[in-house]
Amino acid sequence: MIPLTLLVALFSQQVYEMDEIVVTATRYPLALQNIAVATMVIDRSDIEAIRALDITEVLNGTAGVDIKNYGTPGAVTSVTLRGIPSNGTLVLLDGQPLNLMTTGMADLSVIDINAVERIEIVKGPVSSIYGENTLGGVMNIITRNKLATPEIRIRISPFTTTFDTLLQNKYVSLNAGLPHGRIQADISAAFLNSTGRRSNSNLAKYDLQGALAYRSDAWIAQAQVYYDDKDYGLPGPLPRVDSLHPVPFFGDSTATSLFDHEKDASFLGSVNIKWIISKKIEWEHKLYGSRRESTFHTQYTGWTGDTLIEDHTYLTLSRGYNTMLLLRFSDFEVTIGMDARIDSLHTDTWSKQSGDTAWNAQSYTIGGWCQAKKDLGDIVSIVPSARIDHNQEFGNFFSPSIGFISALQFNLVIKASAGKTFRAPGFNDLYWPVSGNRDLTPEYGWVYEVRLESAPFNKVFSAVSFFRRDIKDRIAWMPDTGGLWKPRNINELSIIGVDLECKGQISTFIDLSVQGTYQSATQRNDEIVYDFYDWIADTGLTIIQEIERNAAFIPLYSLKVSQHIHAPLLFDIDLSELYEAGIDNYYTNYDNYPVVSMNEKHLNAYFLLNAAITREFTRSFTLSCGVKNIFDTDYATQFGNSVDDLNYPMPGRTYFLTMSARY
Repeated sequence: MIPLTLLVALFSQQVYEMDEIVVTATRYPLALQNIAVATMVIDRSDIEAIRALDITEVLNGTAGVDIKNYGTPGAVTSVTLRGIPSNGTLVLLDGQPLNLMTTGMADLSVIDINAVERIEIVKGPVSSIYGENTLGGVMNIITRNKLATPEIRIRISPFTTTFDTLLQNKYVSLNAGLPHGRIQADISAAFLNSTGRRSNSNLAKYDLQGALAYRSDAWIAQAQVYYDDKDYGLPGPLPRVDSLHPVPFFGDSTATSLFDHEKDASFLGSVNIKWIISKKIEWEHKLYGSRRESTFHTQYTGWTGDTLIEDHTYLTLSRGYNTMLLLRFSDFEVTIGMDARIDSLHTDTWSKQSGDTAWNAQSYTIGGWCQAKKDLGDIVSIVPSARIDHNQEFGNFFSPSIGFISALQFNLVIKASAGKTFRAPGFNDLYWPVSGNRDLTPEYGWVYEVRLESAPFNKVFSAVSFFRRDIKDRIAWMPDTGGLWKPRNINELSIIGVDLECKGQISTFIDLSVQGTYQSATQRNDEIVYDFYDWIADTGLTIIQEIERNAAFIPLYSLKVSQHIHAPLLFDIDLSELYEAGIDNYYTNYDNYPVVSMNEKHLNAYFLLNAAITREFTRSFTLSCGVKNIFDTDYATQFGNSVDDLNYPMPGRTYFLTMSARY
């Protein structure tokens, strides 16, 4: 329920901080008040206020945002925007796509939290300017920062879930910036080492980032590289061990596997040049590329009971270019842009049992887009945009959208938007050996939103958004008429929801932030209800029905409250509380073969309380200590492999100490 005080606040005083400049929603700098779609910013002060140990803590519980994490150091971390899974949410690192071409999802665990300057999140329809993988929206993680004077920052942060091992997790980072005239150089490095809480959950992770920028009145040129290397164990779901469930053959009481292991190396680079021709004309170009290599080792039992050992390597390469022309007039702005990208994939599998195999794939995408902003007097602005994409496999896709902005009063802004969004099939869906389906078409849908923004008091911002999403042709793997499992466009998803943002300084000593999301989601999936196959006669019968259920993986609601208290004696106290409703998942049940049913599994709701105390001893040295998950809540955000296992447990009570120095 929306608090009455917030509704009153929406009709109160002068709008605060609506002139903040953001770049993600329109792909060029624009004041927040002039953006028609729901856009929010998490800046460095927000990150510091919660004493975040990783990006999960920063994002989880943010209005409209849900984080899925496997609970062990280095494991894949993904983001969901307003109920749309990670493969439908575009994640950018300084404007460069992070989404993998294989699955379509982005792994946030590669990001060093101490290198992040701000995060811009756009939750409305943006396929009309970004193209594919934007069913949910787009998140841009920005690391570049302008400095007026040279600066070096060092951070050391050990943290642990047990006093028996005080150095269970060791994190060290270094950031240095050197501005000199029109030139600025930045470098960041970080190291994280962890022994983990479970067997086979060790991690060694290295990050290195460098940036060089030149700025003049007519030119801005920037070059940037980012490298992440991590080596980590994969313990799998927590096994259920009791009288009916023995210890896993390749695991122990805390891990399904003691042998599964992965190594990832990611390299991203970009060059960006902006030509400021005049106050009315700007022309920008960006070249980027990425190389990502993953090596996965696994050991498991085959159908005959034999031990199978396999090693898999995935090498992906992306090369892209985009250009954008911005034209400004007195009451009219227009941007015209073009994007082009070539992706390639090479995989190798080494197996003594089944033999060595390899497969390759390559695809290209090119898109052109246009967006305009027209002021209709002093009260209303209209923002239409449209994009056409051409892909080597699915051909053309057209994405239109339109937005409206109206200042109903000097203290209240209403925004409305509607648009068509889509997600392209990933390489695994298209090119997987034997089972890939090159006839797939994009998942697509329409997104609608009405948003109110205002500020009840000085230094307070509030917003409430009402949204709806209807997604068609969702891709799912199902058997064809010959019994071969292949991906097909068969499912649907509908989401109706509201999210709430309210933050600001409520007194001289207290900053408060309240964020919440409610979303009612329904899936209509094709499910197998009867599956019979006669191996002797080589004939079979599979019956599939469309069945409507509560959507999997989407919590009904979440609420996050954060307080930053400026206490006497130079102490700062930070508190944050997160409550998230449980989620459901469904597992096919063949116990009554050939009749097939569906088992439902539920992850319980959970409440987290975090607290930290910070003391700034000098202008250059700060010490923080605190506890995450104070009540040692037992919870999970990712389901396991079956109904019987205990999923992927998240960390329990965690103690941390952070020492920061700045010179």
